[in-house]
Amino acid sequence: MEHLAGVHDPQVVPSLQTNGTGVVDRVLESNPVMEAFGNAKTVRNDNSSRFGKYTQLQFNTPTLREQGKMRLEGSKCDVYLLEKSRVCGSDIGERGYHVFYQLLSSSSAYKSEVWGGLTGKDGGDFDYIGLDGWGDTIEGKSDGDKFTRTRMAMETLGITRDTQIDIFRTVSAVMQCGNVHFEAGSVSGDAEGSSVSNLSSVSLLCDVTGFEECALVEALTHRKMKARDDEYMVPLTKQQAEEGRDAFSKSLYDALFRGLVERINQATEAKEKGKGEPKKKKGGGKEMGKIGLLDIFGFESFLVNRFEQLCINWTNEKLQEKFTLDVFRTVVQEYESEGLPLGSITYDDNSSVLTLIEGRMGAISILNEECVRPKGSDEAFVSKMYAVNGANEGLVQGKRFNKLQFSIAHYAGNVIYDASDFVRKNADSVPQDLVSLARTSTNPIIREAFPKIEEKEKRRGSMIVGNTVWTKFRGQLSDLMADLSATQTRYVRCIKPNKDKVPYLVDKASTLEQLRCAGVVAAVTISRKAYPNRITHTEARGRFECLSNGKTKSGSDVGSMFEAILSGREGFEMGKSRVYFKAGVLEKLEQMRLEAMGKYATSIGATVRMFLARVEYENMKDAAITVQSVVRMGMHRSRFVSMKASSVVLQCLARCSQAKARSAGLLKYRAATRISAKWRGARQRRDFRTCVEAAVKIQARTRCRTQKARFVVRLAEAKEEAKMENQLKALKKKLADEEERRKQAEERAKDMELNGGRGRNQSMSSGDSGIDGFVEVRTRSVEVSDSQQMLMDESGKMLDYLRKEVFKLRTTTSQLRTENESLKENNRRLLDANAAAGASFAALNQHAKQLSRSNGKYQNELESHKREERKLSTTIMELKEELKMQKATYIAEVHSRIQYSKILEIIARTVEEKSDDQLLVDEVNAIVEDCEKSYMRGPNGMNVDISRMKTPGRRKKRRSLGLTLGFGSPKPDEKEAEGEGLIDGLAKGFRSFFE
Repeated sequence: MEHLAGVHDPQVVPSLQTNGTGVVDRVLESNPVMEAFGNAKTVRNDNSSRFGKYTQLQFNTPTLREQGKMRLEGSKCDVYLLEKSRVCGSDIGERGYHVFYQLLSSSSAYKSEVWGGLTGKDGGDFDYIGLDGWGDTIEGKSDGDKFTRTRMAMETLGITRDTQIDIFRTVSAVMQCGNVHFEAGSVSGDAEGSSVSNLSSVSLLCDVTGFEECALVEALTHRKMKARDDEYMVPLTKQQAEEGRDAFSKSLYDALFRGLVERINQATEAKEKGKGEPKKKKGGGKEMGKIGLLDIFGFESFLVNRFEQLCINWTNEKLQEKFTLDVFRTVVQEYESEGLPLGSITYDDNSSVLTLIEGRMGAISILNEECVRPKGSDEAFVSKMYAVNGANEGLVQGKRFNKLQFSIAHYAGNVIYDASDFVRKNADSVPQDLVSLARTSTNPIIREAFPKIEEKEKRRGSMIVGNTVWTKFRGQLSDLMADLSATQTRYVRCIKPNKDKVPYLVDKASTLEQLRCAGVVAAVTISRKAYPNRITHTEARGRFECLSNGKTKSGSDVGSMFEAILSGREGFEMGKSRVYFKAGVLEKLEQMRLEAMGKYATSIGATVRMFLARVEYENMKDAAITVQSVVRMGMHRSRFVSMKASSVVLQCLARCSQAKARSAGLLKYRAATRISAKWRGARQRRDFRTCVEAAVKIQARTRCRTQKARFVVRLAEAKEEAKMENQLKALKKKLADEEERRKQAEERAKDMELNGGRGRNQSMSSGDSGIDGFVEVRTRSVEVSDSQQMLMDESGKMLDYLRKEVFKLRTTTSQLRTENESLKENNRRLLDANAAAGASFAALNQHAKQLSRSNGKYQNELESHKREERKLSTTIMELKEELKMQKATYIAEVHSRIQYSKILEIIARTVEEKSDDQLLVDEVNAIVEDCEKSYMRGPNGMNVDISRMKTPGRRKKRRSLGLTLGFGSPKPDEKEAEGEGLIDGLAKGFRSFFE
């Protein structure tokens, strides 16, 4: 991409501060939104912006400017030439705009909130998107993460949630348009018409846009024509219907993008209170300083270049023209400041290419004319280009071009363009029926996407024909160049070192191509045109003063020094601070300096070698002295050693006698010590046994007393427990007896009640006795109940006590059981660890054994390889010797064969001179030729080039005469005969023949 930065106010110092109102946040958050809707993945860049962008950063009042600080107040962005063709699809290895993939990668809940038709869909469900590039990560983030970031940025810019839903519903409508397919033949039977082949896609499109299905189908497949006061519908062919659908999709997305840019500008642009205009100074000038950032398309050249590439390259030609003028102006200013003549500065401009494109009869005018003509075509456009601009050197003539191809010689190289669809893309016309239908949409963004047609705009049929794409873009580009001309321009060239996106790797061919496309090569050519090399006076004196070598006086200026070195001033010019050299002069000076330095280096090397030789001599001298001292030391040491050995023998004898006397005393002392030790040991053992026996008795008495006390306590506890058990048993028995008595008493009471009732009915004679018996039974029953209650209370207390004791015992048992389980678990873990350690040790031991065996094996193999190496070395030496012998044999045989050939020639020449029989001469020549062939082939397989040994023009083909020579020569067909036998036979035969 091309990047330009223009500063509208020279006093602006980019020391950025925020004003606390979130302006910086809104400016920064506008970038993710514009990237989502305007960037796409290409073969060269994963996040390439497919539109031109000129951003103006607006800064604060002069109060802080006087302090050298600036505060960002807002920004405004202008966009150019959105690549609308990418809406309807992309090439292999590329993707459409990021927002398509981001929306389809969002959550199911949000997709259903935007439009129910997105639920469960991916790129493969939309023809405009496809699965190519689906699921890619851009800059290390997925499309879902990028979509979350885009929504957060839109919220920061003040775009409400309802507006976001409308925006993404518009994006969904654009994607769904691509799913509407057509087939040839209308519903009414018209063969030239077309009809929608999948009405379900039309229903979905109506659902997201709010159109009526019948009206949408009619607008897609028919065109409304007016003839005076009548209107009638004309059916569209399948191709026309598809072109209308795509034009509507592209125009709708373009309107969405530009509307989004307007919303961003409304959120970020700084305005004066109440007016909506930038602030003004009192003197009438602009209050705010501005820094403009231009991010425009880079130069493009592909295998197939279309209308978009021509517009992009035209933009780069305009920017290259300004860049060239800026560079040329910089060079002129430098030469003027240095006081150099300006007559030698020239540069190559691109005026011919600009004239070819935007001239009076250039490509823009011709293409606009074809768009207005009723039957304008791409082929006619190319034909007129060559007919009108054939003499322009910017238009390249090619014999192999077809009728739709033409080539332009841009500053970065020749580019071949394919003019297919140039007229349709430049006209950028949308069917009026679809535009009218769009104004009925329930989505406000779709409804306001197409403004109302003004009467002054042209019409062609039912298609809206306003200003063409190229005309609009020319106006925008003119305004942009005017703004750039009013700024102090700075250029930033972005170079991608390699296509693999890896660090520390530079693709030289790709980098050079990018430099050429960015115009850097052309700029360097301009700057190096007259004086390509320049160095400062100080650097020149320090580097080349060694070449003067007494030719100039000390303290003379640099110009005099170079005049003396170069014998004149033709190769350089003296500036005020630098020396400027013509092409090749600095290289010549460097060569002369290199030769001079070589001579100095030789002299220095000789001196250094002398110094090294002297140091070596001194070292050898010191070594000789050291050797002599060592020899003398050895002689004295040998004498000293012999004397020392004699004195050692004498000392040994004296120490031996002293040691014998000392040894006898030590033996006596040792015997006395042993006796004393035995006696003390016996006494200590006796005392120890006495103490042990006493301690045992004391411990036994003590333990006995302790155990007696414990026994008494335990015995009392046992008795108490037995007593309690007996009481319990007695109570249980008493309780059982009382329960039995109670049951019997109740039974008697029941019997008495029954008997007493019958007695009252019969007679009252026995009433007294019955009443007494009843009272007695009732009294007993009451007495039994009281005693039973007491027993039950005592039993309850005893049972509570027993329950508590049982609970305590169960708790203790549970704790012991838990401890037992933990101990078992620990034991199991220890056993497992021990087994694992044993297995690991066994494995390590086995591995060590294997390593030992492998080491032994490798050592054996190493020894065998060494033996084989020695054998191969011996074999190589033998082969070398054999080769030498064969070479000598070959040389000797060659000499022998040369001599043999000479003898045969002498024989043949003698026969020709002495004999008049032509048949004999022919026969002898044939025999000689056969002998040469047989002998030169050689029995040992070595061939010799016999053509160099023959006498040209003298050999003839042998005739079949059946002649047999009788002078001992071999027959012609005896090719295996040896050379020596042939020579002997021929010699004898010739002697006998001529005698």
